[in-house]
Amino acid sequence: DAVGICWIEKEGIEADDIIGTTVKRYPDWDINILSSDRDLLQLIDATSSVWLMKKGLTEIVEMTEESLYEELKIKPLQITDLKGLMGDASDNIPGVPKVGEKTALKLLYDYGTVENLLDHTSELKGKLKENIESNADLARLSKLLATINTQCEFPLDINECDVRTDNQKAIEFFTKYDMRVFLSKYRTKAEPEKVMEYRQVKKVPDGYFSMPTVVIPDQNDKRAQDAVLYGFAFANGTGILYQELEDAKRDNKTMEFLTSDREKIVVSSKDFYHVAGKEMKVQPEGVFDCLVAHFLTAGKGSDLQGLLDSCRTSLPYTFEEVYGKPNKPILPEPDKQMKLTCSVAEFILNHYEKWKKDLNRYDMNSLYYEMELPLTHVLYEMETEGIRVDIGILDQIAGKTKQQIDNLSEKIYELCGKVFNINSPKQLAEVLYDDLGLPGGKKRSTAADVLEKLSGHEVVRNILEYRKYQKLYSTYAEGLKKYITPDGKIHTSYNQCVTQTGRLSSTEPNLQNISVRSEEGREIRKAFIPEENCVLMSADYSQIELRILAHMANEKALIDAFNNDQDIHTRTAMDVFHVTADEVTSLMRRQAKAVNFGIVYGISDFGLAEQLQISRKEAGVYIDRYFESYPRIKGFMDDVVSYCEQNGYVTTLCNRRREIPEIHDKNYMMREFGKRAAMNAPIQGSAADLIKIAMIHIARKMKEMNVKSKMILQVHDELIFNVPEDERQLMSDLIETEMANAMNIQVPLIARCVEGATWYEAK
Repeated sequence: DAVGICWIEKEGIEADDIIGTTVKRYPDWDINILSSDRDLLQLIDATSSVWLMKKGLTEIVEMTEESLYEELKIKPLQITDLKGLMGDASDNIPGVPKVGEKTALKLLYDYGTVENLLDHTSELKGKLKENIESNADLARLSKLLATINTQCEFPLDINECDVRTDNQKAIEFFTKYDMRVFLSKYRTKAEPEKVMEYRQVKKVPDGYFSMPTVVIPDQNDKRAQDAVLYGFAFANGTGILYQELEDAKRDNKTMEFLTSDREKIVVSSKDFYHVAGKEMKVQPEGVFDCLVAHFLTAGKGSDLQGLLDSCRTSLPYTFEEVYGKPNKPILPEPDKQMKLTCSVAEFILNHYEKWKKDLNRYDMNSLYYEMELPLTHVLYEMETEGIRVDIGILDQIAGKTKQQIDNLSEKIYELCGKVFNINSPKQLAEVLYDDLGLPGGKKRSTAADVLEKLSGHEVVRNILEYRKYQKLYSTYAEGLKKYITPDGKIHTSYNQCVTQTGRLSSTEPNLQNISVRSEEGREIRKAFIPEENCVLMSADYSQIELRILAHMANEKALIDAFNNDQDIHTRTAMDVFHVTADEVTSLMRRQAKAVNFGIVYGISDFGLAEQLQISRKEAGVYIDRYFESYPRIKGFMDDVVSYCEQNGYVTTLCNRRREIPEIHDKNYMMREFGKRAAMNAPIQGSAADLIKIAMIHIARKMKEMNVKSKMILQVHDELIFNVPEDERQLMSDLIETEMANAMNIQVPLIARCVEGATWYEAK
């Protein structure tokens, strides 16, 4: 609809039948059918051909009467006879058992049709004769199922099939659903909106900064820590100005404005702090962060690119057109970069009031001004500080890991009897499903979850082990080296506005996904070290999501267990398995732990059964007993889902919204996903809010006490600090106290500090 392409559907009629009927309605037209469905080959005639997608769009073959006969030695109408004999599992057409394509084609060459074959079965011999005769009805049914109905009744005005593109409608659609590739194509077709008058100045006029002003750095399209700054665009009610970097540095009014507490409206305050700190040597105050405000009020993940995409129709150029690609930069033309930067400034000027009003409308002022906005400065300081890395340790791990990869490769080749590219899904599928004959199904997938189910086979176990070491080697042991800066540190970037639950994410590199599930993964943490005469100190919350759940559900039994410092998994095992504390085995506790955390994510009996390798019925019993023991949790979950169904969103303890459109999806599986997301978002989102509050309180306290220690990493519920030897006890007390008092809920918040000479030891 958005791009003006006609589409047809009618209840009770399949798509193949609509295509077939349309083809036969216009026998004199030159018709081309694009599909990967070989059933449609029966529609080929003198004026109609099928463009058959054999490998998606990379291999398309035009099938005509001549090419079909050349390939299969049959005519188009015999496609239904072919399917009648050999069947088609993908369409649930049974065919005749034990008759494959080769046999079916030979029979059709001799007899032409299924009906003629069945009239002459006496001419057949042996098992084939017996098989065809005993499955005659199945052959007739299969042919009927494969036959496309070309006489359907449905309205079709051929004049409505013209493509009538409405660029603006298409752009709005692609913007809404973050379809950036399509968006960039349609943006070039649209006439850019005319920007306000703007002018370049050496000095900003007197009084210009007396009102809230948009400030847009003119920088190339790299992350802020590494970006090259060329100048600034300023925008307010009096007009849009552009000032080159050196002019801005010499202009007292600009420098005074940047350091004052007058409101500066920016796209991303964290990025602005980096630019201003590095190039202007100032620390701005009074910043309004449009990206964060947009993210909170939209109720869904939206990164910087997502926000800027929404103003693409207003921009005269794309960022790539002005600055080039990150791996292939170009020297920007001054006129183009000035126009682009000023256009972004105008867009922000025209929209920031709406975002400001939405914060008030959604009662998010506290969330924004007391949590998210102060956090931007904390994250800026963490990114600036970075964490030291011992490249020698990475080299050692890389060497050991490469040896493991080589050993596993040799073993896999030996078990498979051939050398092949283990990293190639196509070659691996051929080895597993063709050479070794493992059950691969139609998809022949080599994804980890599929291979896990085949791990009873020795070669599959070795492939899974190979992948583990390959990821360790490429992503971490070798991959992390390219991010080490001349100061010997890695400076990751934190994203506040990506995950819908409000959790922080980390990129370039992602330091939040260094595995701690395997000893090999944990080894990487040995490469992260403190400054000289310092230790690394780690602190994380204990079972925070379960504590949040107990509070939000007001579940007394769970609240009492936490308040009495009971082991929560043992307590759950007692309730689920109806045993005493002394009777709880390690297996029971592990299963209870899976139930506890599974409930937080809205786990189903099927999901729990898969996780614990038990029957679905048994998993259902565990979940039922859990809810019997903690009835208010069941009530809370049901209430959250009901609220989401009525309102389309859920909220955290701090009133963070997450919109969940899937809750109203027509597809059952998507609705179920929406329900699980609705159950989890308030809990995980509240836990994310909690750690952010703790970070702000700790950073504020550290400044008040004027300590030398630095907060340097956040990994969800875990905080990592670089702490001088003489501040160890002070920081341990400070961190544990601030984390414990970050939020007032019905259960205690427990955080414990651990220190070490590496990140590995501090966990």
